[in-house]
Amino acid sequence: MKLSSLLRVAYRAPVALCLTLYLHYSGIRIPQWFQRGPSKRYHPPTISRWGRLLGKVMGVRIHKVNEQPMEMGDVVVANHMGFLDVLVLLTFFPSVFIIKHEMRKVPFFGKCLEHQGHVFVKRGDSTSRRAAGQGLVHVLERGDRIIVFPEGQASPGAARLPFKPFSFVAASRLGKTVQGCVIDYLPDRDALKWDNRRAMLPQLIELAGRKHTDVSIEFFPPEGVTGDPAEMAERYKDTIQARLEEHDLQRAELPGGGSGAV
Repeated sequence: MKLSSLLRVAYRAPVALCLTLYLHYSGIRIPQWFQRGPSKRYHPPTISRWGRLLGKVMGVRIHKVNEQPMEMGDVVVANHMGFLDVLVLLTFFPSVFIIKHEMRKVPFFGKCLEHQGHVFVKRGDSTSRRAAGQGLVHVLERGDRIIVFPEGQASPGAARLPFKPFSFVAASRLGKTVQGCVIDYLPDRDALKWDNRRAMLPQLIELAGRKHTDVSIEFFPPEGVTGDPAEMAERYKDTIQARLEEHDLQRAELPGGGSGAV
């Protein structure tokens, strides 16, 4: 890693940590300590503020393909490229997430995620998936918004993994709306691809060492679930994949074979 990148990491890491701790305790844990009644209250606007500010600390520059609809969906679904997706989506949507179960085991931060009201799911575990579906329903019933990566894991190319339909099923059951988003990394997503085989921390360090990282986002209008939720999930998957393939065609037509923004 170059000296300039190391200096960025040395600056950004403590700032990110202090920002995370300050917002978690001031905006979530301390209010929870003083609340009354058995139901724990969560604070998605604080989580959104964390994502927006951490994105700025990390040098994330967001390019909106279109304007965000005035009305937000209750369930936000997006393709999953890597960690930066979380910061970009939180910039626009005060929400909690469905998160992989492994994050629950991270010392200290796993407990923080629990306190923030996120829902955990274990890949390949049908029991955990059913529990996550119930957790998603609880989030919607308490009036909060939730962000879901229906693929279940990061996939860096244009081709998308199958979208698991349980978030669409929950939205249908409760009469909630679904809103899709397309996320892409610029100018070349291959240079920023998230490797599921590598540990998270080294990849976060590499991202923190970049001067800037450009990410595009496109918003779909929210809509109710009509018909078969599984068919709707498949339609969203096909639409998002088609958008990413269009981006690749646009880049291929640029001088140099693809180095510009969408």
